[in-house]
Order: sequence, then C-alpha cells, then structure tokens
Amino acid sequence: MMIGRLALAIGFATLLAAPLRAEQWASSYTAHDYAKCRKDKGNGDPISIHRCPGKAGIIVIWTAGDDSSSVDFGASPTQETISDKASFFEVGKTIEWRGPKGKRPLAAIVRYATGASVGKLNGSRLVVYRLAPDGASCIVGSVDARKPDANNSARRLADEKSASFRCGQDARSED
Repeated sequence: MMIGRLALAIGFATLLAAPLRAEQWASSYTAHDYAKCRKDKGNGDPISIHRCPGKAGIIVIWTAGDDSSSVDFGASPTQETISDKASFFEVGKTIEWRGPKGKRPLAAIVRYATGASVGKLNGSRLVVYRLAPDGASCIVGSVDARKPDANNSARRLADEKSASFRCGQDARSED
C-alpha cells in the first residue's frame, strides 16, 4: 500500500512539474531601430554594423548589407547562417527575450522575413538564439512563422533547449 501511494505521489509530481517549469519562464520585449544604434567603424565595405542595448546588458549586433540583415547577441556570437530554408533575410525590429521569470534572459526569439531572392521576401521564420551568461550566443533553431502556433513553438524551443544547448556541438532544430 505504501509503494502504491509513493508511485501515485511521484506520478502527480511529474504531471505538475512540466507546467510549473513552463510557467517559470517569461517573455519581455524590446523594439529597435537598428540604424539609430551606435555604428561600428567599417572597413570600407558596404556592410553596416550597429550595436544596440538589449535586455540585461546584452548587446544586440545588427549587420546589414545591400540584400540582407541579421542580428547577433553578446560579446562573442557564433558566426553562422540564419537558416538553410532561405537565401535572403531581413530581421524584424522586435526581440522577444525568454528566461526564468525575474532573471537574465537565456534566449531571444527574432522574426525574419525570408526569401529566395532580393526583393522577394515571401516567407517568415522565428529564429531562437541561445544567450549564454559568458556572452556567447548561437542559433538553437528556427520555426516556420507561417505555421499555426508558431510563436508558441518558438517559445517551447527556447524554453526546452536554450539553457543546455551547446553552441557548435548540438544540432539545430529547423522545421
């Protein structure tokens, strides 16, 4: 009888743990006019790099060329492609910051307009970034933003994988 009660208690604890863990993470948002942020000195090429203040002192690095733009985060971002699902990207102005409620964000979610050619950005992806406490960052994965429930899918990806994701070692998730 004691073992049965213990098993029942463990079962209830397991069922309750998942929603509690999800509730511990929260979102906050910032909007950026990247072109108005501090500009890095260039080397004469047509690429523009600006640094904007983000949440909890995390720097947002906006890189823009003639045909694409993207963001990176922190002091030592991993240089990588946004997604294999498109060739051209234009980063959105809003960043969703995810992390344990009341603490430093561990993930950022950014919407990108995507497409196969310049001037024809007819797709959309939500890209999830890992934000390590040491200033490193990388892409955990991305979600097709045109799918139903895409925002919640991106939040789940951020909540479940970003804290333990190993940049340069773990495989990214892309749907």
